[in-house]
Amino acid sequence: MDQVTLEAILAAKERLAFLQAEIRSEYQLPVVSFTTNIPGIVKNSAIIQKLLQAAVDRFRIAARDCSFSIVEERFIYPLTGPTAILAVDGDADKLKQACMAIEESGFYTRLFDIDVFDATGRQIARSSLGHPERSCFLCNQPAVLCRRLGRHSSTEIGDNVAWRLSAFSAAVTNPWPAIVWNIGSWAIEAMLMEAACTPAPGLVDRDNAGAHQDMDFFSFLMSSSALAGSMFRCAAAGWGHQGTPAALLSVLRWIGQDGEQQMLQATGGVNTQKGLLFLLGILTAATTYTLQQSSGTTADQILDTAAAMTSGLVARELAILKIGQANVRLTAGEKLYVKYGVTGIRGEIEAGVPSIRVQGLPVLKAALGQGLSLNDALVHTLLSLMTVVQDTTILNRHGMEILDEVQDHARVIIDQGGMLTTAGRAQIGALDTAFIERNISPGGVADLLAATYFLYLVETNNKK
Repeated sequence: MDQVTLEAILAAKERLAFLQAEIRSEYQLPVVSFTTNIPGIVKNSAIIQKLLQAAVDRFRIAARDCSFSIVEERFIYPLTGPTAILAVDGDADKLKQACMAIEESGFYTRLFDIDVFDATGRQIARSSLGHPERSCFLCNQPAVLCRRLGRHSSTEIGDNVAWRLSAFSAAVTNPWPAIVWNIGSWAIEAMLMEAACTPAPGLVDRDNAGAHQDMDFFSFLMSSSALAGSMFRCAAAGWGHQGTPAALLSVLRWIGQDGEQQMLQATGGVNTQKGLLFLLGILTAATTYTLQQSSGTTADQILDTAAAMTSGLVARELAILKIGQANVRLTAGEKLYVKYGVTGIRGEIEAGVPSIRVQGLPVLKAALGQGLSLNDALVHTLLSLMTVVQDTTILNRHGMEILDEVQDHARVIIDQGGMLTTAGRAQIGALDTAFIERNISPGGVADLLAATYFLYLVETNNKK
């Protein structure tokens, strides 16, 4: 790293003042000036440049939130430290308030200074707005006073700067706000809980592989882990989206394509959760998008957003199949639409997922309220969903007659109390055995169960 001389520092100050005056004269607007504050003889490096960029990025967000307009940005990278000068259309005092909030927002933010000048060139002092001057790196005294009195050694200051730079390096590894991490984590939890609830008739659970020969419980653990990144990306996409809900769907589909490949790689080519990736990816993005609009949100609001995101999906992707306008090889779901008119998960989401809104979520809440464990409440909800869902996995394997039979079996068990009664529990165990023998797997219902639990997590945690 190149070391800085006193002459270079003085020359850099003169250049900065010239650039500030130049940009102010050109636009007749307030100027916001960003400089790094790194004591010592090394003042420019890759990490220091990232620090300055992070400060400017934070200001861009503040400008958007406060309706400031950034007219021009100029960056220079001398040995004395990187600098950014912005011409901004906004009230100078309000600009300074926003900049002070950034300066005071974290441990590492002491390493940069943000100065604001009004359109006449007058610097807006912190004291003029009732704020104290910035404190010393090492104590709460004014930095100017400590520097004048030489209260701290260069070694102490250097160690403190290194520690703050480490804090910044750690911070930049976190690309998303807490809300994205939370929503993404709940989506992954929902995937895992669906796979873990036992007994799950015909499905992979902790006891057996259900009506499957190519996957087991560990396949779902690997698959869910592989899809974790996609869930976080969908949450981030919803949180950052500024357009209409419908415009978000194409973004999610690109994320979904990546996720599908990661899933298949993790499972050795076995499709464990493709349908769930589609459903939960949309709901995850719908949740963060809805939260972006308001601080609180309900499952109904999220499902309304999901419906808006997928508006017209059935007409675009399925209805054309019946009038001979599609010349591609049909997927299993598309074949079922042509044969039975069943719209599958596309129709469910476009309609606002009524099976969850009307059936799944109320049943799960009631089961937990009646004292069932989470495992038993999920199994109970699975059976309840089974009574109403047109499960395309069953349709694809067996046809409409067997689907009707499955729904009838589920209704009988729910009428007997499901997991709330001894008789119901016994019937669920027997149904698992029967489904395995007959190769019946209600995979579509399983996806909706995971989505139900996800929405339950969102609502529950949103009330805390």
